[in-house]
Amino acid sequence: MKKFITSLLALFVLLCMVSCGQKEKAAPETPELVAVSVPEELTGEYHEEIAGRGALAVLTDKVYIDWSSSASEKMHCEFPVSYDAEKNVITYKDGKRTDTVFESDSKSTVTVVYEDGSGYFEIADGKLIWHDDKKDSSDTSTFVRNEEPIDMVNPWTYTSDIEEAIKGSGIEFDPPVGLPEGFTLVNYGCNINGIIEATYESSDRKLVVRKSDKYEGIELAGDYNLYSKNWQHSFKGLEANLYGDGETVNLALFGNNSAHYSVNVTDKENNIAEGNGITLDELASLIYGMQ
Repeated sequence: MKKFITSLLALFVLLCMVSCGQKEKAAPETPELVAVSVPEELTGEYHEEIAGRGALAVLTDKVYIDWSSSASEKMHCEFPVSYDAEKNVITYKDGKRTDTVFESDSKSTVTVVYEDGSGYFEIADGKLIWHDDKKDSSDTSTFVRNEEPIDMVNPWTYTSDIEEAIKGSGIEFDPPVGLPEGFTLVNYGCNINGIIEATYESSDRKLVVRKSDKYEGIELAGDYNLYSKNWQHSFKGLEANLYGDGETVNLALFGNNSAHYSVNVTDKENNIAEGNGITLDELASLIYGMQ
């Protein structure tokens, strides 16, 4: 009897092993996700809506962005893309960004900023709204399609007359007082899209104050540089997003429901001047001087 029971148990174990092996063999493999090409109707050339300094080219499998922050500095991005029909967005990952600085002797220096970029382009009313994971979620850029090849038109007009700048932008603006020591007025600027600015210079730096009732954040400032530090600070209840080296501020973004501001400090060639920004006390005096 014991031999009979032992034989039954052995047969049962053998059948279980065969059954498990069959199940493992029959289990279907997980299919790899296949990238969906961008529809042809979305491909083409676009330009940044506000300052007009950014150019975007959409292919079926890749997006290129070129952004000139100044005459001597340019950002270039290459993003492998896929189309998400359910969300109606163009997504990307493993994107690469390089910054090029052109020197006076016709030489240039190229720096790889990152190779792990990710984000998406929201498709809305024929425009592409860029949401980049390397930036704050509220910082977006809007690109509009070039219906035909165009030369970028500078939407800015510069003047020494504040009233002319107010009229040209449609934005009321009180020139700030309490400027950091050494800065003097260069000119006012008005943008046809509803932005007004005042530009000041010292011996080695440039300071630009912008105001708009429509645009805010990075989109208003037009500064897409990557800074070492990004932090928040309250100026008598007014919350500001600050960018710089943590000690001095190169970019400040703040505002309320009716008006948005940006304060940007660069060198005189509009290049990033991290470590040579303005102090919190200097920024506070400037902000309070605009209220």
